[in-house]
Amino acid sequence: MNKTRAMSKTSENTSLRVITGVFLFFLFLIGFSKFDEAYIQLKHSVVGEHIHAVLFYSLELAVLLFVAYGICKVVGNINKQKFFVKINYKLFYYMGVALFFLTLLHELGKAFDTAHDWESIPMEVPVWCAMGAFLLIIAEIFRYGIRMKEDQDLTV
Repeated sequence: MNKTRAMSKTSENTSLRVITGVFLFFLFLIGFSKFDEAYIQLKHSVVGEHIHAVLFYSLELAVLLFVAYGICKVVGNINKQKFFVKINYKLFYYMGVALFFLTLLHELGKAFDTAHDWESIPMEVPVWCAMGAFLLIIAEIFRYGIRMKEDQDLTV
């Protein structure tokens, strides 16, 4: 009986890893196809010493890397059966705020850096804002789950 339970738990963990890996792979492919188009201007900005453009491009890239790290960390926690823990709430919250910050950076880049065509960079502001709002909603669901878990632990 325990062997069967251990095998099913292993297969669940493996399937979650496979699904997560495929999801991240497709996100990488989508991002990479746009990467050359979007960040080739970063190379031109460094060569042309356009400090505003380098700053905004670099900050956008840092935000995207943080969101990717957050997704990997949350999936790792869920894979370890750690659902309603504070780190998951914080990661969802910070990723949601970061996506709003990403759109703000893009708009500031358009306003301050006139040397480049920021319209050629594929940035759908409503989509990024919607994803940020969605992550903030998930963060609140996790916060509520943490409170319920703490109440249940105190009751027992």
